[in-house]
Amino acid sequence: MVENIRNLNKFANFLADEARKISLYYFKKKIKIISKKDEYFDPVTIADIRIQQKLHEFIEKNYPHHSMLGEEESIIKDSEYEWCIDPIDGTKSFIQGVPLWGTLISLSRNNKIILGIADIPALDERYIGYKNIAYKIINKKRSLLGVRKKIDLKNATLNSTSPYVFASKSDQKKFENVAKIVKSTRLGGDCYSYCLLADGHVDLVIESGLKPYDIRALVPIIKNSGGIIKSWEGKSVDEGGRVLAATNKRLFLETQKILIKK
Repeated sequence: MVENIRNLNKFANFLADEARKISLYYFKKKIKIISKKDEYFDPVTIADIRIQQKLHEFIEKNYPHHSMLGEEESIIKDSEYEWCIDPIDGTKSFIQGVPLWGTLISLSRNNKIILGIADIPALDERYIGYKNIAYKIINKKRSLLGVRKKIDLKNATLNSTSPYVFASKSDQKKFENVAKIVKSTRLGGDCYSYCLLADGHVDLVIESGLKPYDIRALVPIIKNSGGIIKSWEGKSVDEGGRVLAATNKRLFLETQKILIKK
């Protein structure tokens, strides 16, 4: 059954509203933090878990035939539709009181992303992409997104969550090679960096070691705002990996040349 995209977008925004209620309730509160990994710090909180569970409950009730892929829990079904949810992208920012974390919600149909939402609760900002449009909602006002186009590498602003969490030391070194050329580099943006790129404030985002739930929601937001988002090799990032987002093709290719250099 083919669902109406406008109804799906309305439902996805409802999910984002419900997630926001939970995340803001726990933000800057004293809560228990545990690490999902023993070898390095990979935090998870009650906010992450409660959001994941609550959104899955709503999807199960309204679209019981849909599959669900999530950072904290997945309910995989044989369906043409799959929701992908990161309840709190930037949990380290969340537990430190930094307001740049967000909830990422995407929907794919037959393995093609058709809808993406990045909600930034602490800033009261939401970024949405579906069909051929991308827009933001700030203070209940909706406005279209659009990247800065005429930017070359030496005049570009570069963002990344942190090269210290990249998949390898080699990837980290390649990031640093780009950082030496650009005009400005800033770390710690989590998913918000991609939103800033779509809104014309940032020109490049480089990441490595991402999972599907880290990036799927951001793909239609970047693409529909006029930007480019692909792997370092120029392929799909729907399954995560090494991600390069840029405001224009020339900038993408300039950066890609450095990143894939042997």
